[in-house]
Amino acid sequence: MITTRKLMLSRPDSLRKIGQIMPISVLLVDDNTLFREGVAEILQRDGRFDVIGQASRGDEAVAAAANLQPDLILIDWQIPGMTGIQAIRQIRTRDKKVPIGVLTMFETQDHVREALAAGANGYVAKDATPADLCEAAAALAGGTKDLVAALEPDASSAESAAASSVLAVLSPRELEVLRALTSDAGNDAIAHRLGISGRTLRNHIRSTYRKLGIYDRAQAVIVAVREGLVEVTPRRPS
Repeated sequence: MITTRKLMLSRPDSLRKIGQIMPISVLLVDDNTLFREGVAEILQRDGRFDVIGQASRGDEAVAAAANLQPDLILIDWQIPGMTGIQAIRQIRTRDKKVPIGVLTMFETQDHVREALAAGANGYVAKDATPADLCEAAAALAGGTKDLVAALEPDASSAESAAASSVLAVLSPRELEVLRALTSDAGNDAIAHRLGISGRTLRNHIRSTYRKLGIYDRAQAVIVAVREGLVEVTPRRPS
C-alpha cells in the first residue's frame, strides 16, 4: 500500500538557492504499519521533515521514489515484494543522488557493507531514540559525505585514507583494528590475527571508538568504508 500526502519535486539544495526554507520531504518504507506511522509522527513533530509518502513493499518503494522524488528515503531492510536492498538497487538506477537510509535492527558489519554496496548512504537503527532518529535523518538529507564513495574506481587507497583528517587521529595499531572490524571475524579471531590478547584488543577498540566518536561496530564499518580504508565489493543478487 502506498500513501501520499503531498508532492514536492525540489530537493533542499535547490530550495536553498532561492532563499527558501522548506522541510525535508521523506518517503518511508516499512511493512510494519505501527512502526512506520510512529516514525512518520516523530519526523513530522520534529518540524524539519514532511513525510510525503509511505510504502510497505519494495516494488511500491521503487514506484513511489520515482513519482514523489523525495529529498530522503528511509527504507526497511526486510520488506515483502523485494528486499530493501533490491529496492535500493532499483531506485539507484533512476536516481543517483537521493539520500537513502536503511532502517534496521541488524547493525552488523555484514549488513552495513551490503547496504552501502547497494547504494545506501547510511543506516538508522530502529531502536534509536526519537531525537537520534531525527538527527540521523537530518544528517543523511543534509548531504553528509557519500558513504558509497569508496566503491568508485578512483576511491582512495588505504594508505592515503590513513592520512585523512578523520583517521589521522588513530595510531597504526588502531588503524589495523579498525580495518579488522570490517571483517566477519569475531574479537577472538581478530586478536589472534593481530597477535594480541583479547583484553588488549578491547582496549584498542574502545580507544578507536572514542577517537572517532562512534559507539559500535556497525558505525566503525561505515567510517572505514567512507574514508576509503577498506573497499566494499557489491554482492551479486542471488
